[in-house]
Amino acid sequence: MASAFEWDRLPHDLQRSILLRLPISTLLLCKSLSRSFLDTIRSPTFLDAYSSLRRGRRSRHRDDLFLLLFADCSRHGLAAAYLPSRACWLPLPLPPLLNHIHASDGSLVVAATGKNSGEDVVCDLFSRTVIPILPRMPHSYILALIADEASSDFRIVAVGSQKPVGNALNAVYVSSQVYDSRSGRWQPKGQLPGHYAMLGNAVFLDGLLFVLGRLPDHLLTFDLDSGEWSVVDVALPPPVFCLHLLVFEGRLFLVGGLEEDVVIARIGIWELDLTKSEKEWRLFCFMPDEYFQEFSVNELVHFQTIDRFGIVCFCNTRESVVLVCDLSSKTWWWPPAFGVIPKRRRSWLGHALDLPMGLLK
Repeated sequence: MASAFEWDRLPHDLQRSILLRLPISTLLLCKSLSRSFLDTIRSPTFLDAYSSLRRGRRSRHRDDLFLLLFADCSRHGLAAAYLPSRACWLPLPLPPLLNHIHASDGSLVVAATGKNSGEDVVCDLFSRTVIPILPRMPHSYILALIADEASSDFRIVAVGSQKPVGNALNAVYVSSQVYDSRSGRWQPKGQLPGHYAMLGNAVFLDGLLFVLGRLPDHLLTFDLDSGEWSVVDVALPPPVFCLHLLVFEGRLFLVGGLEEDVVIARIGIWELDLTKSEKEWRLFCFMPDEYFQEFSVNELVHFQTIDRFGIVCFCNTRESVVLVCDLSSKTWWWPPAFGVIPKRRRSWLGHALDLPMGLLK
């Protein structure tokens, strides 16, 4: 980093152009170095320009990515976060009122407080801001959180029936509702057949929520504005387990484990071209055999996946083994060993977060 004197000799437009290309984590450091940095970064014109650039990028700065992998089951409120860009682990304190995190997006999580069923809050884990929300419908669960960083607005999708979730498959229809932070209310938004009651993960792409339907396995879409559910006419790669949808650079991917003799023999990543009329999941890559052998330990029957910005993190939760893949280069690596939480006390958390622009203000 140049000295403050050398920096001040640069034309103001050049200073601004350089700062606009830096990740939030670096800008936070710059703010602490000099008054000149602080005034520029906190100015409304800079923040507006930075926000516009972030919206224009399909992938934001990976330097701002935190993979929240494990919680300490013996010490409430402590999590372990892996920072891929720095190849290091950090302890991340969680607000004590959070009991269970349902879903996340950006720096936000929607979580149960543990007081009563259906009572949730939205929390920014970096600014520690907590927003109470109205209770959702009975016998429902949170499917997705969609955050709009530019406006600080967010929406939450919940799905449920008149019966408890365990009996929802017997329901004729399952209802969905959407919470909008602008109104502070839940609104009923559509229904889907009861046999789709057990849903997998969901990702937001091109104005639609893509959702994994389980038992049977299907790819569904949900329009948050109209409440319309649709089944995408495409077969999932068989026989695949531990499915996980992800979005990278405006493209839709699917992670899954190929089963052989009741165990997972390979882990693959497939891509779906949504522009074609005849849709098909095409193989993108497999986890290399040498990595898979070490990842599976003796035999693999289940694994977890989280992702953000094209960084995909796989976890063999039984053995607490973590492996990371960069989709843009198809490179794989092992994170360093960590002692933030002893292995015997680790419970899977599984959320990918990134620093919010609000920290720059």
